[in-house]
Amino acid sequence: MKIIFWVVVLFGSCYSFWYAYYLIKDKNKLGAFGMALVGLLIGVFSFMVRLK
Repeated sequence: MKIIFWVVVLFGSCYSFWYAYYLIKDKNKLGAFGMALVGLLIGVFSFMVRLK
């Protein structure tokens, strides 16, 4: 179950950063910042959940 959790977390985080990269290429810096922030928060919150 832990492996499935971390696979989903890594996929969500990587997808967010990948989408932010394409938003930067389209000159949408605010959207790219938001997507990168979402990717970062997915990683941080899942790590905090794991610590509890």
